[in-house]
Amino acid sequence: MSLPSLGDLLRKTEEFFQRKEIENPRGDARRLLAHGLGLTPMQVMLQFDRPLTDPEVAVLRELVSRRGRGEPLQHILGVVGFRHLEIRCDARALVPRPETEQLVDLAQEKLAHLDTPRVHEVGVGTGCVALSMRHEKAKWRVTGSDLSPDALALARHNAQLLGIWTPFLRMDLLDGFLPESLDAVVSNPPYIASSEIPGLSAEVRCDPLLALDGGKDGLVVVARLAEQALRILKPGGWLLVEHGHDQGPSSVSLCGEGWAQAATVPDLAGLDRFLVAQKRPASL
Repeated sequence: MSLPSLGDLLRKTEEFFQRKEIENPRGDARRLLAHGLGLTPMQVMLQFDRPLTDPEVAVLRELVSRRGRGEPLQHILGVVGFRHLEIRCDARALVPRPETEQLVDLAQEKLAHLDTPRVHEVGVGTGCVALSMRHEKAKWRVTGSDLSPDALALARHNAQLLGIWTPFLRMDLLDGFLPESLDAVVSNPPYIASSEIPGLSAEVRCDPLLALDGGKDGLVVVARLAEQALRILKPGGWLLVEHGHDQGPSSVSLCGEGWAQAATVPDLAGLDRFLVAQKRPASL
């Protein structure tokens, strides 16, 4: 039996991914085959007639099978692009998603008046947000924390590979910080209601449960974080938290007395996505 050409396998892979209802069948097929052959996605497009060897077909079919079973593309590739960085990614932490990049923009916007703000990320996962803030704002004093030793090991590995010095600590939310010691708290916490976890896609359920499960209403961690942040933030400091698209009003309601302002900010798709709250400045 003759072996398929690269173009043949690309077409069959795309069709297979369509049947599996993968969101981006063409793009995923191209990137997987490129990864398996050590090519760029553009080189794949230019080598449709390339004959494949038995070992190459075996490698590619295994990669395609893994994706078809719902394993995230980012886990298979081992990396994900996040803003200006290439982040190592695997099952130890939440897969960084494009909408989360906006957290860094919000932090830069709210802290633009400060030269060396003290910023802490709660729940660093891969470290993508904290490392991006430190990479783009060299004078910022950035730290991060997580409950998961596995996530912290991955974040520290990313910091080492990227050459970005950022302390990552194991702690529960903001435990251990002195009152009024931070200019901003940034977080993409677990915010999915516990009852919704079993109905998530196989791909999303590859993320650690600790990074997904937000308790009964999805906002248990967000509520605790808002309560602690009010004590830890300096007057006028900012709490910036990602939440679910239907959790905007509920998230804002968590910020009552002691907060000067609180609002939900949409992501680039126009969906409610971020709680943006400012602690009452000392002069108010």
